[in-house]
Amino acid sequence: MPSPHPDIGAAARAVQALAIALLIGGRVTPAAGVDPLAVARTFCQADGRGARLGPGAWAAIAPLAGWSLEPAWDHVRLISGYQLGESRSHDGQIDVDVQYSVVADVDADGVRSTQRTDTRTLTLEADGDGGWRLRGPPPPPYVFESEADAERLASLLDPANDGYLSNSGFIWRLLRDAGWEIPHADTDALPRATGFRAERSANVGDLALYYDRDTPYHVAMVESDDRVVSATLNGGLRRTPFGAFAGEIRYLRPVKTSPSPGVTPTP
Repeated sequence: MPSPHPDIGAAARAVQALAIALLIGGRVTPAAGVDPLAVARTFCQADGRGARLGPGAWAAIAPLAGWSLEPAWDHVRLISGYQLGESRSHDGQIDVDVQYSVVADVDADGVRSTQRTDTRTLTLEADGDGGWRLRGPPPPPYVFESEADAERLASLLDPANDGYLSNSGFIWRLLRDAGWEIPHADTDALPRATGFRAERSANVGDLALYYDRDTPYHVAMVESDDRVVSATLNGGLRRTPFGAFAGEIRYLRPVKTSPSPGVTPTP
């Protein structure tokens, strides 16, 4: 089983490298938080310009987000634009539907062109100071195609690339270093990946998957009875309580595969 005590300080530096290497953008204008629709619009603009892909730009978008830690994403949607629907109120919260015109999906496997519309519902809640902020779980980054170098982005998302360390890439490295010959899988593909078994409760070394509805958006490794460790954009590699990330948690346990010669994975 992977060591529950990774070298967080050394690996965190790989996460920070994405700030300059990834995008040209990052121009962010903070929102006036009194209008929930304006908050949603400002969030989408900042997201489109890459604010959720570089820790330097995160400071400007942080007041809009109800989550303190942003996952180190392993996939990005490139868009030609987006359209906001009307806001609707329920139970003291505001929902805003956003239709994204997606032109490419980018991950460690490369760039795949597409033409589709993704509809995401952004939920906003009162921030206690008369304004509004988005409620987690966070959606994946939707970045303007004009702001991104797609091929370079795909190269950086490769888990073997030392220039950036995604959440799934960090988990894959821990497993690999412990002798588990399990292929890399993006966070949203982990429930269907070979080499894992779903569990109702967690042991040290299990994977904790955080879900947004029916799809996992973040993955961590269980380090103790009350802690997980994972790769984040704005905090590097972090040890956190289980509840530091929003959404339902489900667990995966590595199962016996063909280990590296001379290495026996810990059960």
